[in-house]
Amino acid sequence: MPQLKLTDEREQFRQVAREFTEGEIKPKAAEFDVSGDFPGDIFKSAWETGLANFQIPERMGGLELGALETCLILEELAAGCSGIGGVVEASAIAQLSVIMFGNRDLKEAYLKPLLDEPLVAGYTSFDPSASDITLRIRDEDYILEGHHNLVINGGEASWYAVKAKDPIKGTKTIFVVPADTKGLEFEQRSFALGRRARTARRTKFNNVHLTADHIVGNEGQGDLITAKIWPHICTFIAAGATGVARSAMQQAIAYSKERKTFGRAISQHQAIAFMLADMAREIEASRLMAWQAAFLLDQGENAQYQALSAKAYAQDVAMRVTTDAVQVLGGYGYTKEYAVEKLMRDAKQYQIAEESSLQTKVALARNLVLST
Repeated sequence: MPQLKLTDEREQFRQVAREFTEGEIKPKAAEFDVSGDFPGDIFKSAWETGLANFQIPERMGGLELGALETCLILEELAAGCSGIGGVVEASAIAQLSVIMFGNRDLKEAYLKPLLDEPLVAGYTSFDPSASDITLRIRDEDYILEGHHNLVINGGEASWYAVKAKDPIKGTKTIFVVPADTKGLEFEQRSFALGRRARTARRTKFNNVHLTADHIVGNEGQGDLITAKIWPHICTFIAAGATGVARSAMQQAIAYSKERKTFGRAISQHQAIAFMLADMAREIEASRLMAWQAAFLLDQGENAQYQALSAKAYAQDVAMRVTTDAVQVLGGYGYTKEYAVEKLMRDAKQYQIAEESSLQTKVALARNLVLST
């Protein structure tokens, strides 16, 4: 991406996502923030528009969009509501291991149905403290036992990407676990502070029997696969966080042009103007960092450094920008009369999602030390 300019095709994807967000997501964002319901009808509309399950290979009938196109779409959806958009984001993350490492039969069995009807995929969060799923091997069966505190799209997906540890061998393996598998038990969901339409459930794995046909890649390759897909996940999270920050800035700008003190709009006061300018420059940097990492990934490059940088920066930018947006609105910013308080709650969820920004910085520092 040497010109730092999107192709016409990529601009079209972004425009379609933006129009869908304006028409379908934004008008219902407050409703789903209150109810926390799974946005099934909105997801169905997104699926019909081509804004869901869009990474699936062309040979299977999918669009086979790359990391950059995915980032463009996820930023737009998150700008409307990152909880609703989080359903698409989670499904995209869940599919990565199957798309990149699944054999032909696994892809046909679990990716193709996502194109035939509006189904979502889910996954066990990558937070290591959330899981104690262990793996036992008996004859030709692989048996999963334990629980996971954060299964994303839990109870709503048709299948889940699940990583389990073999305590004897000390290795981890990723499985595709169909939603109707006996022994898979979803507990009543607890509602998060932000991104409330994005479902995360504590889930029990009670003697879940699987076969070798459910393994992604090979047995014991779980950590290797995670390392390979992690840069993609980082760019997706960075894109969503950027969308939340952008929405907060837009609302702060609109309010600052309407609100007047001392006979003029507060946007003309230097203190407010500087806050808005800082928002704009940080969002621009956040977006371009995500784009750079995604572009390199699409070229087959090792973009771990760029992806980690993008994620850590975007997570903190979303928090700073939404907090400043509340400040611009003053007392109104802390009420539900305006959406910036929701965006601030959503931003905090992004800041701790799939490793917090602090944990990501630790990983980035480790990467720097090992590579120099």
